[in-house]
Amino acid sequence: MADGNNNNGLYFIVGGIVVVVALLFFFMSGGDVDTAGEGGDTTSITVETPDEPATDAPVADAPAVDAPAVDAPAVEGETAPAN
Repeated sequence: MADGNNNNGLYFIVGGIVVVVALLFFFMSGGDVDTAGEGGDTTSITVETPDEPATDAPVADAPAVDAPAVDAPAVEGETAPAN
């Protein structure tokens, strides 16, 4: 086989640079693709919130009966729970 000037590596590098430049242009220009067409987007979203807060939610003032307080002292004769 003849050894000729083979520029495949150069073509690979130039192709990579072209792809990187194209991606940079896409992201720097906003990255937006107009999918709405020429008419534009006419969607309107309205969120209505109640004037008063919900009153039927339970209020947790105290911990559950079975749950010991975090800083509760150890009781003599009891062992610590395994984690």
